[in-house]
Amino acid sequence: MTDPVTDTGLNKQAAQIISFLQEIKLSDIPPEVVTHARYLMLDLLGVAAAGRQTRTADIIIDYALSCVAAGHNSPSVPILFDGRLASTAGAALAGGMMIDAIDAHDGYKPTKGHVGCALLPSILAALAKTGQLEDMDGLLAALVAGYEVGSRCGVALHRTAADYHTSGAWMAVAVAGVVSRIYGLDAARCWHAMGIAEYHGPRSQMMRVIDYTTMLKDGSGWGAMAGVSAAEMAALG
Repeated sequence: MTDPVTDTGLNKQAAQIISFLQEIKLSDIPPEVVTHARYLMLDLLGVAAAGRQTRTADIIIDYALSCVAAGHNSPSVPILFDGRLASTAGAALAGGMMIDAIDAHDGYKPTKGHVGCALLPSILAALAKTGQLEDMDGLLAALVAGYEVGSRCGVALHRTAADYHTSGAWMAVAVAGVVSRIYGLDAARCWHAMGIAEYHGPRSQMMRVIDYTTMLKDGSGWGAMAGVSAAEMAALG
């Protein structure tokens, strides 16, 4: 009997995705793409700084601190533009909602949504957990990989659902893959993480918050938390 954890069962396309996520380095990326990735990161941080001033950010940070804190003897990471500590998933949730609170971040028209607002806080949280936060080359490579996979997942997932659903659905998949890369998970666990995230990612109905405006918005924080949680679960087997 095969081991469901160690037996990848990957087809050629899946293996290519995992190989891309795990092996891409900053030196593999064209200079103009690296320059644009730096711009996107700076833009996202600027939007996060503005978003931190909102009531939405206050609420979600309070929630992360009280309900998504790290367990006993588990690593804690700082919440973006706050500094207080939560679990990796909690920090990703808070960061994603903080950025999404201000609609000034980048978008990708074919997906009718956003990549970076879930991706960057998840990467920062995972790097903080693993002690790699000062590795700027690794951060930028992970960011580029996440944008590439996230954008493609967005196009693919929109083809599987008739309703216009939130970015958190497909960003959960990319976040799971990129966080798995940062954690050093093998191909099988990385694929499991992405599968868990695809199933649990928030396919929220976007038109509901367009027709009746609320701060529920684009599901980015929930997608970040789902993706990080999926990688954590896969890491545990």
